[in-house]
Amino acid sequence: MIYHIPSDEEILSAVEIVFRKYHTVTSQHALKKFVEKELQSKKKHLHVSGPRLRTLVLNSGLVQVEIRTREGDPDKILNKCPVCGGPLQRVKNQTIYGGEVTIEFRCDVCGYWTGKKKKIPTLYVFHLK
Repeated sequence: MIYHIPSDEEILSAVEIVFRKYHTVTSQHALKKFVEKELQSKKKHLHVSGPRLRTLVLNSGLVQVEIRTREGDPDKILNKCPVCGGPLQRVKNQTIYGGEVTIEFRCDVCGYWTGKKKKIPTLYVFHLK
């Protein structure tokens, strides 16, 4: 089956239409389904991947995301945000001996944060701002 990749503008206009109908979408999969249905009403065979849709929506500022997580491997090192791909800011604390220790990582773009126990995103709930 042949499909076409829509532009960012086409996706964001479909997202706006979807959020006019539904003010809250309870998962990334549901959002993908609604956006693809809206895209295919204009042109056939338009598809978008879930991660691309999520990052576009988060970076556009149209919606707010609620991230539900589970515990992951504490030894895994995070270089970038697993939700939006943005940079993670280190939140540090000073020890009693004068050194510094990182106590958590925060993303300023989407609001993801994790501490010593790494949090792995499992569910995204999208709310209209």
